[in-house]
Amino acid sequence: MSASTSSAILDITELAADGPVRLPTSRQLYGRWERQQWSVADVGVSRDTQEWRVLRPFYRKELLNALAELEVGEVCVTETLSSLVESAPTTDHRIYLCTQLADEARHVRFFQSYLTEAVGMDVESSEGQHALDETTDYAQVFAPRLRRATDRARESADEGPWHAAVVLYHLITEGVLAATALRTTREVVRTLALPALSEGLTNVIRDESRHVSFGLAAVREGVRSGWGLTIWQAYAAGIDLAAWVLIGPRRHNPAPVIRQALLYRVAQLENQVAIARDRLLRQLRLIGLEDRQADADSRWTAACEAALNAYRGHWNTDHPLRALAGNQTRPPARSQL
Repeated sequence: MSASTSSAILDITELAADGPVRLPTSRQLYGRWERQQWSVADVGVSRDTQEWRVLRPFYRKELLNALAELEVGEVCVTETLSSLVESAPTTDHRIYLCTQLADEARHVRFFQSYLTEAVGMDVESSEGQHALDETTDYAQVFAPRLRRATDRARESADEGPWHAAVVLYHLITEGVLAATALRTTREVVRTLALPALSEGLTNVIRDESRHVSFGLAAVREGVRSGWGLTIWQAYAAGIDLAAWVLIGPRRHNPAPVIRQALLYRVAQLENQVAIARDRLLRQLRLIGLEDRQADADSRWTAACEAALNAYRGHWNTDHPLRALAGNQTRPPARSQL
C-alpha cells in the first residue's frame, strides 16, 4: 500500500455534522492534488482475479452492480468536465478543474481495468461500454441531464448555468451518488479478500473528497453572489434524479426469501438511503441554503417513493425496501444535522 493510500481522507460533508467548516480554496486543493498522486498500475488490479472466481454469487452481483454504476458515472463526468473548465469564472478554478479532469480519467482507467482484468468483463470496447450503459440507471437517467447542464454552462455568458452544472456534477453526482456508492461498496469489500479493489476505492474516495470540497466552495460563492434560486432549482432537480438512480427501478433487485437474509438486505439498502439523505441536507447547510433543508427532505422522500413505485411497475413486484412493510418504506435512521 502506497503512502498516499494510507494517509487520512478528509470528508468535508461528514465533518459538517460537527459545526462550521472552513472550505479549502481552489489553490489549496491544487496543492493537495500534487501531494496525493497515485497510479492505477501500482494498484495491480489483477491481484484480485482469483478471489473473484470464488466469490459467493450474492457478493459478486452486489459488487458488479456497484462497479458498473461507478464506471458509467466516471465515464460521463470525464466527458463533460471540460465544459466546466472552459466556463469557470476564475483562473484558480480553471487550474484546479484541470487537475480534476486528470483524476476522472484515472478513475475511468481504474474501474475499466478492474472490470476487465479482475472480473473478466468487456468494458473497454465501444460495444462493451454500450452494454454497460444499457443496464445502469445513471447512464439512462442522470447522464443526459448532466450533459445538457454542462453544455449550457459552456454556451452561457452568465455564471448561473455554471453554478447549476457544478451542483449536478460535484454535489449530486459526486457528493451524493458516488460518495454513497463508494462508502457502502468499500464497507462490503473490507469483509472480503479483495486487496486491489480496497486500495483502488480508497484512492478514488480521496480524490472525490477534493472534488466535492471544490464544488461546495464554488457553489457557496454562487449563493453569496446572488445565484441562490438558480442553485436551489438545480439541486431540487438533482434530488429527484439521485433518488431514481439510488433506488434503481430498472435494476432487478429481488427480495431474499430467507427472512434473515431479507433483514440484512433491507438494512443495507436503508443505510444507503440514509447516507444519501444526510449528505444532501448537510451540503445545503455548507453552501448557505439551510432554509431549503425541509423542502429537500420532503422532496427526497417523495422521490424515493416515486422510484419504488416505478420499480413495482417495471418488475411487477415490490423492491426489497418495501418487502417488510407492506408497500411502505421504513423511515431510515436520521443522523444529527
